[in-house]
Amino acid sequence: MGASVRQGTLAEWRLPIFVGLALAIVTAIPYLYAYAVQPPGHVFVGFFYLWDDATTYLAKMREGWEGLWAWENRYTTESSSPAYLFLFWIVLGHVAAVTHLPLILVFHLARVAGAIALMAGAWLFIAHFIQDRAARVFALFFLGFGLGLGLVIWALGHPVVFGNQTEGLDLRMPELSAFYSVLALPHFAWSGVFAAIGVALTLKAIERGSLTLGLLAGLAWLGQASIHPQMPILMGGATALALFLRPARPRGWAAAALAFAIPAPYIIYSYLAFVGNPQVERWTFHSKNAVAPETISLVLALAPQLLLAAAGLPGALRRRSREDVFLLAWLVLLAAILYLPNPAGDLRRRFFDALYLPLVVLGARGMYETILPRLRSLRARRLIPFSYVAVASIGSAFLLLAPLAVAAQPQYTITTAESDGLNWLGSQPSGRVLAMPGVGLYVPAYSSDTVYVGHYDETFDYLKKTQIAYDNLSGKADIEQFVKDNEIRYVVWTVDLETPPPAVLGPPAYDTPDFKIWKVF
Repeated sequence: MGASVRQGTLAEWRLPIFVGLALAIVTAIPYLYAYAVQPPGHVFVGFFYLWDDATTYLAKMREGWEGLWAWENRYTTESSSPAYLFLFWIVLGHVAAVTHLPLILVFHLARVAGAIALMAGAWLFIAHFIQDRAARVFALFFLGFGLGLGLVIWALGHPVVFGNQTEGLDLRMPELSAFYSVLALPHFAWSGVFAAIGVALTLKAIERGSLTLGLLAGLAWLGQASIHPQMPILMGGATALALFLRPARPRGWAAAALAFAIPAPYIIYSYLAFVGNPQVERWTFHSKNAVAPETISLVLALAPQLLLAAAGLPGALRRRSREDVFLLAWLVLLAAILYLPNPAGDLRRRFFDALYLPLVVLGARGMYETILPRLRSLRARRLIPFSYVAVASIGSAFLLLAPLAVAAQPQYTITTAESDGLNWLGSQPSGRVLAMPGVGLYVPAYSSDTVYVGHYDETFDYLKKTQIAYDNLSGKADIEQFVKDNEIRYVVWTVDLETPPPAVLGPPAYDTPDFKIWKVF
């Protein structure tokens, strides 16, 4: 009896593990292709999607690789105290140091592991809300491979609707879908993992009055807080509404309180860091997360999920179980955060993590409780779920295949001379680096140096500093005085400046025809 139960349990988990492995393999295709097709003298940087942001994550991993646990912003020269933020990336850096693996390899291993973990966590989440196995299987594949209709906006040329420019959000925001999260940036996938596990364990802990499950759920919420500290607040709000509208026994309340008490100290710390650390405040000021996405674009980005979720909504409203209330509260609170004045206004777009979870559950219910029972044809009942997932996967196929056409373009590659020069910087004593942002973006990912200008978001006063850097490197300003006033240790010149190298600095320490580095002191 016991052996058969264990075999049945293992068999139940084969599907999500298999789907996760398939997702990991498929999403590796554009990266492996890019490494294989680079022409002589060029090196693939390791990223396609949001490549500039991804490079800053590699820089944060490097800080962990160096042994740090607190984040230091090396993309701006303004000084401030380190902050215990971006812990997901810093921990990955420590993993790279322990395993002696390259940072970029650990990045992609985290992405691969995230694919498997996300499908397993999603299965746990789906199974908690859906009893019918066919509906569960549909939900898993819909979640793993479905995208939105952002391609329609692209095909129409990003039209202006009601005075607003539309955009293909599902092709730009990885957090809107599981597939894009796995394909692009592993922290979005892992935030989904922690959300799926946290929700399932929290609701089970409430139902059973289990403090043990509450503890495990709390660890999941702490994991999510290490990525986006604000997300457990949204999850806690949805749980609180579910409890108030569908009360539990006292031990159920205690289990829920324990689950969200565990990440609470770090969430409070993160809030204080955002409002009390000048460096973080400057970064927040530059952030583009305060504005809610354009509504038409958002609806189309989630159209396949929203359409089915709308079909599943009447059933949830009719049952109004604690689980139903939780799903609806999640969506209602998210909408309030996006469109109503609230204290979370500066981080509106950071609350989209794992949104596909409640939408897919409601969608699967809509498909199997509302749509399919109305069909008389057995063939149609079998074909429609498959067809729906296939159509929703067109956007995912585009995201997967589009990079193959641009794998050798300059924004995704650097020259061998540049790669060697960046590695040379990594072997030298740390200091401040003056370079144009095209190079400055990569410097902190390859060395422990701080750049004067490097990233549109993390460099304070980015546009002004970019002009100042250009003026000094092109001979329009006194670079000797600038280097002295700003305590610059390294100066980087590249041939694309289309001006002679700054001869006043003497011979470069690293010298190639197209890429030169001066060591000032």
